[in-house]
Amino acid sequence: MKRIACMALALMMAGLSLTGCGAKGGGTNQPPASSQPTVTEEKSESKVVHGVINRIDNYLLLLTDDGEYQIMEYGEGITMDGFAEGDRVDVSYTGELGVDGTYPVITAITKTE
Repeated sequence: MKRIACMALALMMAGLSLTGCGAKGGGTNQPPASSQPTVTEEKSESKVVHGVINRIDNYLLLLTDDGEYQIMEYGEGITMDGFAEGDRVDVSYTGELGVDGTYPVITAITKTE
């Protein structure tokens, strides 16, 4: 009796695993070409924001002169050597400030008085 139950269970599991292998449309999981997003590369112009460094980590947290906190990522070649939390800075960046899910990228940073 146990052998029959085990055999029936094994056949059911094998049958269920094989149903996931079949797919309509020749087995490709790619959406039609018309629905795939196109990527366009645009050269973004640098913008400048003024503020105080609030935190230096693997990102920069800047308190802007407008009183807003902005998380910014470091661009290629940007280091925070010589900067400390509390420094007033001008930050050149690409991207948009305040957009959820994306962070502006720092292209240059300089201390101000």
